[in-house]
Order: sequence, then C-alpha cells, then structure tokens
Amino acid sequence: MNIDTGIRVIDLSGDSYEVGRQHGEILKDDIRDFYYSVEEVHRANNPRLKAESSELVSFCGRNIGFIKAYSPELFEELQGIADGSGLSVEQIIYLNSFLEMEDLRAPGLGGRLLSGGLWGCTTLNVLPEASVDGKNLIGQTFDMEKYYSRFNVLLRITPKSGPKMMVYSFAGVLGLNGMNSKGIGLVINKVVAKDAAPGVIFPVIMRRLLTQERIGDALGTAIFAPRASGITYQLADNNGVAFCAETSASRYELLPFSGALAHTNHYVGSSMKELETPGWLTHGGSFVRYQVANRCLQANLGKIDLELLMNLTRDHTNYPRSICAHGSKGEDEKVAFHTVAAMIMDLSESCLWVCHGNPCENNYKKVTF
Repeated sequence: MNIDTGIRVIDLSGDSYEVGRQHGEILKDDIRDFYYSVEEVHRANNPRLKAESSELVSFCGRNIGFIKAYSPELFEELQGIADGSGLSVEQIIYLNSFLEMEDLRAPGLGGRLLSGGLWGCTTLNVLPEASVDGKNLIGQTFDMEKYYSRFNVLLRITPKSGPKMMVYSFAGVLGLNGMNSKGIGLVINKVVAKDAAPGVIFPVIMRRLLTQERIGDALGTAIFAPRASGITYQLADNNGVAFCAETSASRYELLPFSGALAHTNHYVGSSMKELETPGWLTHGGSFVRYQVANRCLQANLGKIDLELLMNLTRDHTNYPRSICAHGSKGEDEKVAFHTVAAMIMDLSESCLWVCHGNPCENNYKKVTF
C-alpha cells in the first residue's frame, strides 16, 4: 500500500529471515549507499578518526555473539537484510551500530564519532489523564546529521507470529522507534555512559521490545538486556501504563512519572548522572529542550492533544539547537544536525503520525496497520 507520508512506507511479512530479505531487496540501493557513504559522515565529524571502514565493521562485529544469544530471530532478520542487499551480516550490524559507535570506542579510533555540535532527540510521553480525550500519546523528534534523512523509511511488519509493528528506521536498520498492534509504543533518546561494552545494540532491543504483548514484558526486555550502551527508553501502552527508563550498559533507573514526561539527551536520574561520559555534551541544548518540553506538558495537563504535541515538535526555543533542530547556517549535511523525522503515536487509536524532516516545514501524515 502506497501512502504519501514523505517517508517511504514498506510492507514486510513472513518469518524473521524473510522479513529481513524483503527489507534488503526492496531497499538494496539505499542500504548499499548508506553503507558505502556513512564512513564519510564519521570522518567529517571527527577528522582524527584513524580506523578504516573494515576496522569499524570488525569493531562492531564483537556484538554478534550477544545479539545471537539475546534474539536468534532478530539475528536471522539481520542476515536476511544482508543477503537481500548483497552485503555481509557484519556490514549490516555496522549500520545498525551507528549510535553505539558514539561510546563503544576501540583504541586508536581517535575520539568521538559524532559531531561536537550534537543537538539530539526530544521524546514525549503522555498518559490518558494528561490528555484532553483520555488517549495515550507518545512521540519524538529524531535528530541526526541531515545526511541520514536520505534513508528514512517506515517499516510496516506482519510477522509470522506475534504482534504487527509499525517501525520508523533507516534503510538497513532493524528499527529506531515504533509501536505494535497490542498498543505498546516506544521512543528513545541517546545518552552516553562510561560503562559501554560489547553487548546488544539498541535496534535489536527496540525490535524485541515490540514483539511483546504486555507492557511489563516490554520494559523487562530493555532494562534486563545485556546492553552495549546507554539509551533512554520511553514506552507506554494503551492501558495507561508508561515508563521512562534511563539505561547504560550495566545500570538502569526508572524516572518518576506523573501525567506526562519529556526527555532529551542527558541523564536525569541521580544514579545515572555519575555514569555520564564527561564531554559528551558540549553545549546546553539538551537542558533547554528538556525544560521547554516539560514546561509545556506540565502547563497543559488534562489538555494535551495531538495538535499540541505536533506544535511542540516545531518549537524553536534556543534555535538552531532547538526541539525542531536545523543545524547551523552553511553546514554540510554530513555535519549539520537536523530533525530528520518526527512522529507521534496514538496508542489508543492504533495509528502513527509521521513527518519527514523538520516539522516546521513539513506536514504530519497518518499511517495505520
């Protein structure tokens, strides 16, 4: 089914390998373009980078054993993507490790792989009592170098067994956020901790989480996983239960949640702050977005609706390092951080509203199962 969202909507179905193979075949050109060009993005953001592409692939490959043990099915899907696109499974895992590479640093890599001007994502989680019509709403802006918007895709997956899924992703990547037909939704923020180690990369955790039918099982999938790095998982279900779980490789903390909560790219929990990597944030943009988003949500408890959240994703406070991020004037797409996509999931109505690129410039479009 072709839906004009600005982001390609791809329907996939079958067992794990078949879903991956279809993904790889349909998006073959984009996946190969992504693989062969992404090293330029890493180098543009870090001129000191010493490792060659083959070394980076090998470095990310040390997570393979953890992935296989955690979810053999999703490893099969990764293998299917590889076979469908004509790349190796190690190369596909490298693509799926683009966020973990920020804190999984091999000796000689030359420092951080992401821009010193990092902006970052803003996530929003709204319980029924905070919305105007009793709905569960969850969403985010997804902010990366503008380059990544070329690979935007929405995967609508009908697995051989288990819930259907709508997953926002990049070509060749298992998924970045999404929702399932059982009413569970997930959005994420990147956070960086000092305990990063070989483990399960976040797209694998994210996709396994969406195979769950109960919110407690979904939460456990994230917080009890042998994680490779830090991610904040904001998740909710259509029964009015929600969590904000800050994680590192070895630790997690559930933040207090009342009504509605926004999160950005710094740790908030007291037990997590001590693990945050020094120098990960080079400016105060994350703290501004955190305050602006939470102030808006708290000021409108009981009145929050889809339109309010869409407008919040367009907010330009602290421009260009704002919720709706635009990079700095004159920056190349390889280094300019932009909102490459935004989405809001209505868990009560089982639909997802998605926007390609900056929400201040483009419209949201509705996608259903």
